[in-house]
Amino acid sequence: MFHSKSDHKTEGAHALGWASIGIGMTELVAPQHVQSMLGLDDQPSHRGILRILGVREVMHGVGILTAEQSTSKLAAGVWSRVAGDLLDNVLLGLAATKTRRPGSFAAIAAAVGLIGIADLCYAKKLTV
Repeated sequence: MFHSKSDHKTEGAHALGWASIGIGMTELVAPQHVQSMLGLDDQPSHRGILRILGVREVMHGVGILTAEQSTSKLAAGVWSRVAGDLLDNVLLGLAATKTRRPGSFAAIAAAVGLIGIADLCYAKKLTV
C-alpha cells in the first residue's frame, strides 16, 4: 500500500511520540537504573530531576499522539520535543563532569543526540 507524504510525516511523528512515552516512563519508574546507566551517584536530587524529565517526556508523547494528522498541533508537539532535547543536552553536559561510566554515558548521549536530530527533522517537515 502506498502512503502519501503526510502519512509518512505523521507516522514518523507518532513514532517519536511513542519514544517519548517509553523514555518518560523509564525515567519515572526506574530513575535509579537511568542514573546507573549514566554513571551518576544515586542521589534523591538526581532521581527527582529524572522524574520531572519523565513527566515532560510523557506529556510530549501524549501531545503528539493525540494530535490530528499533519496539523499545527502535531508540529507544535514535535517542536516541544526539540525544546526538550535542548534541555536534555544541557543537563547531559552538566552530568558529563560527574559520570563514573564514560563509555556508557557517551552511548546514551549519542542516542539522545540522534533522537534530537530526528525530532528536528520531523518538526521541520511538519512545519513546511
